[in-house]
Amino acid sequence: GKRPTNELFGGNFTLQSYSKSALPERVLDIADKSILQTGLRVGFPIVECLKLVLEVGLRCCEEYPTNRLVASEATKELISTRERFFKARRTTRS
Repeated sequence: GKRPTNELFGGNFTLQSYSKSALPERVLDIADKSILQTGLRVGFPIVECLKLVLEVGLRCCEEYPTNRLVASEATKELISTRERFFKARRTTRS
């Protein structure tokens, strides 16, 4: 629910550093509250799922391009997370 232009972020404190400082212990503190109200099944491991997704996001926006996760790897990791938590099946395109 925070924008990169939020007044909370100033100087060297950025949306990225804010997120990094909260992971993994305070993942629910940085998650958009609307995600937590989407009707997930009882017992869904939301903290673990969000932690994995947010970690991919942080690795994609590292300060130095050489340290960033390339898009193809990010895609693989996100698909893997989706399959793990939502039991989605990949379909092949013809």
